[in-house]
Amino acid sequence: MARSIFIFGLGYVGRPLGHRLAAAGWQVRGTTRTPSRLADEAAAGWHIHKFADDHPLDDADSALAGVDAVVSTITAIGGSDPVLDAHGDLLAGFDGWSGYVSATSVYPDQPDGFCFEDTPTGPATARGRARVEAEDRWLDVTGAEIFRAAGIYGPGRSPFDGLRDGTARIIEHRGQVFNRIHVDDICRIIMAAMDKPRRGRIINLADNKPAAQGEVVRHAAGLLGVAPPAPQTLEEANLSPMARSFYVSRRRVASKVIGPELGLELLYPDYESGLAAILAAEADS
Repeated sequence: MARSIFIFGLGYVGRPLGHRLAAAGWQVRGTTRTPSRLADEAAAGWHIHKFADDHPLDDADSALAGVDAVVSTITAIGGSDPVLDAHGDLLAGFDGWSGYVSATSVYPDQPDGFCFEDTPTGPATARGRARVEAEDRWLDVTGAEIFRAAGIYGPGRSPFDGLRDGTARIIEHRGQVFNRIHVDDICRIIMAAMDKPRRGRIINLADNKPAAQGEVVRHAAGLLGVAPPAPQTLEEANLSPMARSFYVSRRRVASKVIGPELGLELLYPDYESGLAAILAAEADS
């Protein structure tokens, strides 16, 4: 009998993860705010349910009955985890594999050295603090594996999009640096963890080349053969408090788990290889 997974949040990460698992023989169930977006997946046999912070699952017992794995890609909303707020009591009885996709914002700003999985959390932002709380709840309720993702990018979510439509910006702030992770590598790492499970494990989802935002945009512009936007200071950019918190981060992240425990090498260990792959995929489409 095929194994089944329930994915809370069939979005930019959850949807391709579902496709990879379906190709590997899994039955896929999951949620979206707008089920009509996933008509093709529903036609292929996925069980699609509506879920939002103000709309819990209809008949959650039936929706989750018999699943072998549960993973959530849904961010903490308003400082709290909407999945556990709505269905924590039901998930507390779950004894299969579970995972929660968090973020590297749980780590402190660390201008020198790297943050590894055993680095103590110390978020500098409200978003990071909400992520820590959500992680703690998932660990307590289900013993979930925690995936701390750096800046997620891939087809349809890369500097190329802003460069093409004229909205790209380079915002320079001294010392600002962070990692990225290609969506394909996220899916591969989650599936590898499912094959070699360890309750409560933390895995950093980050490439091997932390860099400033402007460095990546300039490289993408060079690949497209266009001029990069003129740089702005953080003060000139007039950002919202949430966006500003991103640009003041100084954090380099690495993993002690992906290679040693899971035996994986990243497909895209740096932004150069990841951006090149996106362009190649666009050319073939």
